[in-house]
Amino acid sequence: MGYVRRVAAEQGDGDDERAAALMGDAAWRAATIKAAPDELRKPLRSAALGKRFTAEARVADSRFAWWKAEDHGVNRFAVSSSLQALDAAFERYYKNTGGHRGSKRSRPRKDGRPAAWPRFKKRGRATDAFAIFNLVVKGQDPWRIVDGAHRVKVPSLGTLRVHENTRRLRRLIRRGGVPKSARFSRSGGYWYVAIVVAMPEPGPRMVMSPSGAVSPATPDRRQRDAGVVGVDLGIKTLATLSTGAVVENPRVGRAAARRIGRLQRRLSRQQEPTAGTPASRGWLATKSELGRVQHKVAMRRRGTIHELTKRLAADHTAVAIEDLNVRGMTSAPAAIEDPDHPGTFLANGAAAKSGLNRAILDVGFGEFRRQLTYKTSWYGSLLVPVARFAPTSKTCSACGTVKAKLRLSERTFTCGTCGLVIDRDLNAARNIAALGMQALGNPSPADAGDAKRPDVRSRPGAPAIDLVRQDLGPPRSQRPATDLSPTP
Repeated sequence: MGYVRRVAAEQGDGDDERAAALMGDAAWRAATIKAAPDELRKPLRSAALGKRFTAEARVADSRFAWWKAEDHGVNRFAVSSSLQALDAAFERYYKNTGGHRGSKRSRPRKDGRPAAWPRFKKRGRATDAFAIFNLVVKGQDPWRIVDGAHRVKVPSLGTLRVHENTRRLRRLIRRGGVPKSARFSRSGGYWYVAIVVAMPEPGPRMVMSPSGAVSPATPDRRQRDAGVVGVDLGIKTLATLSTGAVVENPRVGRAAARRIGRLQRRLSRQQEPTAGTPASRGWLATKSELGRVQHKVAMRRRGTIHELTKRLAADHTAVAIEDLNVRGMTSAPAAIEDPDHPGTFLANGAAAKSGLNRAILDVGFGEFRRQLTYKTSWYGSLLVPVARFAPTSKTCSACGTVKAKLRLSERTFTCGTCGLVIDRDLNAARNIAALGMQALGNPSPADAGDAKRPDVRSRPGAPAIDLVRQDLGPPRSQRPATDLSPTP
């Protein structure tokens, strides 16, 4: 950043306003970084910066001398975690601008957009989070972090009372785990702490269950008896299983929509923070209340999905689901320009589509698949995504006949060939289970007596099944650290 400022000052010829305008131009900064010497475009390293900060803080006349002189009680690892975040932010930026290749460990933005130039962390805009490392150093007792059934002991912060029981943490320590770091974050007005525990290396093909037990990653007898289950996600019902079970959709977002809308309207009428005016107390109170409501909605939605995904992963050998494109399903329709009136647009159904988008996002299709991805590896089962364009709803689960058209309003599937009358979602779930069994090499019951039944394909040359076996690296207990679930 210092190099870019020097170039801006040189090109500005002493004009501060022109130099500031250059610094505010993202395209100019990216071009300047690309043209910089190679040694200036090397990625930052948080470890080296942390050591340098610690060394300068111990010097009496340095610019960071106040850190050691003032008795503020802030742990120095709070700065280290900030440097790590800055390191990752520069990695993402340089990787997108072509400044250098970047590292494989850098993660892209969650929304898929290119990363911009890192900004300073600001209260009210960034997530409040920090980390404390070296909870237990070499030679210390790992039990020093546990201070009771609902208390953990963290350096510089002392004893903290947590809502969740520390039973799981004690199980990990009893099995040889060593707590390494604690990561704090605030969401919805609550503080959460995630404690990272390093586990010893177990034998091959071993995984750790959520209870802390180490066991082989193979299905048990109950899972083998249940076999493969097909899951059809929906809006009217959260999930319909091929076994006939139906999981109702709690619609937590729609239940809280009226309260959220009322708070948002109140927030828009109050004094928000601007460049020269601070926010009013009412705006801050309403903002805090709105955050708490949205946080509770997210927690309830995630809890419902946790219950369902655990039951599916622990009770079956494989879980077959549709490979849904959630981002495409919830995208806004393209604008249609009016040819007779330039500059105006025709109706494209965006208002009606917005309601469907809210309903899809309220279910949490992406969160459902994310949880199944790692829970199937915990319980020794498999996740089998079915091809995205396979006509599972249009295909008869009894004879395999594919309908040419099936309207969304038709909630009952009626086959004109064999006369099968069945619920639309249950029919799709059975087809998904059949395709999952085909992918695993087990013929479905419908295929056992019909060897000539054609494959279910969406278009010529498209495979009916995309079997994705879990490639999650080493088992969970073989990884160097195990991240506990956030605990408020």
